[in-house]
Amino acid sequence: MRVIGTAGHVDHGKSTLIQALTGIDPDRLREEKERGMTIDLGFAWLRLPSGLEASIVDVPGHERFIKNMLAGVGGIDTALLVVAADEGVMPQTREHLAILDLLGIDSGVIAITKRDLVDQDWLDLVMAEVEEVIAPTSLGGARLIPVAAPTGEGLDDLRDELDRLLTSERQRRQTGSPRLPIDRVFTMSGFGTVVTGTLVDGELHLGQDVEIVPTGRKARIRGLQSHRKQVERAPAGTRAAVNLSGVPVEEIERGNVLTSPGWLRATHVVDVRVRVVADGEWALKHNAQVSFHTGALDALGRLALLDSDELKPGESGWAQIRLDRPVPVVKGDLFILRLPAPNLTIGGGMVFDEHPKRHRRFQERVLDQLAVLEKGTPAERVLQALQTREPTELTELAGRLSNTWQEAREMLEPLLASGSIRVITAGSALSPNSLVVSAPGWERLLARVEDELQAYHLAHALRRGMPKEELRTRLSLEPRAFAPVERAILATSSISEDGPFLRLSTHQITLTTNQEQRVEALNAALTGAGASPPSRGDLRTQFDLSDELLQVLIDRGQIVEVGDDLVYTRQTYEQMVERIKQLIVEQGKITVAQARDAFGTSRKYALALLENLDEKRVTRRVGDERVLVESRLTR
Repeated sequence: MRVIGTAGHVDHGKSTLIQALTGIDPDRLREEKERGMTIDLGFAWLRLPSGLEASIVDVPGHERFIKNMLAGVGGIDTALLVVAADEGVMPQTREHLAILDLLGIDSGVIAITKRDLVDQDWLDLVMAEVEEVIAPTSLGGARLIPVAAPTGEGLDDLRDELDRLLTSERQRRQTGSPRLPIDRVFTMSGFGTVVTGTLVDGELHLGQDVEIVPTGRKARIRGLQSHRKQVERAPAGTRAAVNLSGVPVEEIERGNVLTSPGWLRATHVVDVRVRVVADGEWALKHNAQVSFHTGALDALGRLALLDSDELKPGESGWAQIRLDRPVPVVKGDLFILRLPAPNLTIGGGMVFDEHPKRHRRFQERVLDQLAVLEKGTPAERVLQALQTREPTELTELAGRLSNTWQEAREMLEPLLASGSIRVITAGSALSPNSLVVSAPGWERLLARVEDELQAYHLAHALRRGMPKEELRTRLSLEPRAFAPVERAILATSSISEDGPFLRLSTHQITLTTNQEQRVEALNAALTGAGASPPSRGDLRTQFDLSDELLQVLIDRGQIVEVGDDLVYTRQTYEQMVERIKQLIVEQGKITVAQARDAFGTSRKYALALLENLDEKRVTRRVGDERVLVESRLTR
């Protein structure tokens, strides 16, 4: 399906021409009919001589409705620029032409309307003027066709030229997901919410689950129409009406984007390459307030020029635009900039990064990165996109590149073969969930891990290592990304695993002379206390012991932790365990009171010891008594 977009000054006969070509009046609003002027977008369709069917988007020509015009030109294949023979080139002719040029629309035809109102000499002057005006633009060299809608003069030639232009298939970017910028929202009785737009990417089909961005509302497609005909599917380039279930009309507005769930994130900041209208009178200055238009949306923004203080007419440069509301765009989207005061189109360009970091101006490194995004080889672009945030999953990387994951895989495979990237997840084949990292990025990540562990060992010399969760947090990795990263770093010789901890392989816990002396004193005190040692808190105070030093002794097995506040020496603990087992063998069972009496201690100690043996499955509680676990009886 192909789309024709009209352009031209107010009252130059666009709507009349469309009605003559199609038999459809595109002015759908009562106010438009009363005033004889298109205010909002109008729509019609046309069957061309070859049998090709094309949609026509009729846009308003009046200066006050340029915003509505911009909502209609984003998805067009061919422009139909209309110039009235009795007036010639007018202000909105030039502005519409500048917009088409900024959007790179190079397929078009110029209809010189109202041919019946002028003589041949005047017509020749007007056509010469039009040829001169369009020459430096993307429509330079386009055919000019005089037409008269009331008489039908020139209409067949115009249809033939449109047919010829639309025969060439337009190459559309494919993100792998549908994107329909919504330009109309309404309710139909018996159907509910309906949205319309031109599908710029992907495909829509009946029953599909979709998301409205940036609101995040989910819906399902219950009906699809194109040219008022029910269809099962709508491919990229189709002008479509979509009947949605699950979302009220009040929660959708023009400028929202209908897409598949979960991949498109709106943004408040974009990095762009901007070009100023060549024949304009205004320069674009740093920190200017601008109106940002792309697809069917517009938002106010503040423009920061990154490589100059101002751009004069015809000049281009890099900029970052901070927007006043979330905007759903992807890399490669085209946009138009207008100045709110005076109200005019000043420039436009392309989005190169839809989720950038904030940049300082005149930074050579930043400008070099942006230059790679614009002119670099596919390998350079994919490496740079990867290095902005790595490691990353292949599907996420594809989103940054505005490609499908299969296309991203094709770009990555030569880099994988050359060793420029590595796959961290299991297996070497690239799949949608593969976690990939550049070779320098992996070296930086490994060095970062080693630095973090080294610093941790210095700060906590008596600990076995850093808890894995703490390292994940310090590396700012998601849990599903950290798991394969952990496996990869453990495959190196420099990092070791110690239960729930990670440590440098060279890390060893070494006690100082003073600490060794305190440990000896502790052992002597615990041995002397027998079955009734001081509490853990009292031991810390008495021997100036830290929790970390006590944990070292527990990890080494020199002392045994029986309860939250109770420890024994290893020798004392094993003797007590053997005594308990012996008593149960002799008596068949043991109570807390019997254990207390056997060791000449208090109920607190006896109960803690028996609960510890229950936990270790040496004993099993039966009522108020303990018996040996069966496996222990057979030993």
